[in-house]
Amino acid sequence: MTKKEYILEKAESLFAEKGFDATSVRDIAKAAGINIAMISYYFGSKDKLMEELFKMRMNIGLAYVKDITDNSSLTTIGKIERALSGYIDRVKSNTKFYHVILAEQATNKNKSVIRFLNKSKETYATFFEALLKEGQQSGSIRAGIDPIFFMTTITGTIMHAILNKELYAQHYGLKATKGWNDDVYFEKVKEHLQLITKNILGYESES
Repeated sequence: MTKKEYILEKAESLFAEKGFDATSVRDIAKAAGINIAMISYYFGSKDKLMEELFKMRMNIGLAYVKDITDNSSLTTIGKIERALSGYIDRVKSNTKFYHVILAEQATNKNKSVIRFLNKSKETYATFFEALLKEGQQSGSIRAGIDPIFFMTTITGTIMHAILNKELYAQHYGLKATKGWNDDVYFEKVKEHLQLITKNILGYESES
């Protein structure tokens, strides 16, 4: 991990815990064990730091999608299932970042971040649209599926799953430990999402 990535991780944790506005540059510098001048050197400002955080995290997901698109050994259904499974795995390992996403979309203050986020969403929409057309042409997926609504269903389900971990544990009398969260809860989310996807698209899972 580079020094820049280390600073971004520390800032991400603070943004997720305290919120962007309540986190100062001094807070970030203290958490990263550096002086304030280093923040200016690497990023220029707290807003620019946030933009870099979004680019770093979102580009990882976009690269993953590109690898799936380029993988000729996968069927259409295989690509869809791998994309969804990978998405949930990224959310599981970077839950703090997705809390930051939810907060940024709610406040809508950093226009540069919102523009980048919307551009990333459009890339995902294009990815799913191409897969749906491919599957419909081969007959493996039912016709008439709107790619935007499909993507919204997927992302909405995952985002609400993040917000309702404690509710799920409380409802079933479970202890929401980190191990339970990583090993049990997100696997249940993955199973639920696979069931939703199968019902929407009308196919039998290959996994």
